[in-house]
Amino acid sequence: MPKPSIFSSQYNEEMKKRKRIKLIVAIVLLIIVLAAAFGGSINDSIIEKVKSGFNKSKEKDKEQEGKADNIKQGSRNEQEYEKSQVNEVKNKEVNKEEIRNNAPKTGSYNIKLSNGEEVKLTYNIVNNEKQYTEVLPKGINYDISPSKKNIVILENKTQNMILVDSNGNTKDITKKEYVSSKNDVFKKDNILKYKSNYVWCSSPKYLNEDNIVYVSQLPWFNKENQKYLWKYNISSNTHYHNLSQTGGELTGVDIKYGDNTPEGLEVIVDGVKNIIK
Repeated sequence: MPKPSIFSSQYNEEMKKRKRIKLIVAIVLLIIVLAAAFGGSINDSIIEKVKSGFNKSKEKDKEQEGKADNIKQGSRNEQEYEKSQVNEVKNKEVNKEEIRNNAPKTGSYNIKLSNGEEVKLTYNIVNNEKQYTEVLPKGINYDISPSKKNIVILENKTQNMILVDSNGNTKDITKKEYVSSKNDVFKKDNILKYKSNYVWCSSPKYLNEDNIVYVSQLPWFNKENQKYLWKYNISSNTHYHNLSQTGGELTGVDIKYGDNTPEGLEVIVDGVKNIIK
């Protein structure tokens, strides 16, 4: 039987076991010697007691071994549990990192409008391109282009219409004056100064990437409730108002936008749906 290492966690138990075995072996040898000396007259009961003691010792050894195995198993279970906990923490960290990496990168532009109002334009970066998501604060009248690369903003009070590109550059696209068929010039600022409730420009809406529609009381100044649909073309920097399907003015008291469909933008004028392309 090899001598147990002093560094073993079972060192004390192993040493006790070795001592018991040595003691039992010594007793058995003593009985054999005595039996030989006295001619086999040793009482059978003594031998049975020695056997019983030896069996109990073996049972105790087995019990100790079982306890040792349980301790070892418990230690292994605890190590496996700790390992699983460590792996779980690592997996959570990996998942968090993946979420951070997959989350869209965001940014914003701060722009000061001509009326002195400051607005914040937020965007996501998708495939290395900026896509606008919102204009703050709430209450700003704006619309985002179908590609989300541009925004049109309507300034409060001044009724200026501002175009913002994906780099945060601004351009005033307001129709600053109206020239009548008699070549009379009506400037926006003058009209709004004397008629503060006049609607020069309102409700800008992207028709597509190159066209924006909006509502105005132009070209008339004496029809208080009548409104007209206008269109601004970005490429040519021009404004049009003959937008009906027959080539005339699209006008009414109540003008609302519907869905932007493949056929065009739905514009509901006094309850009647029109399609503008």
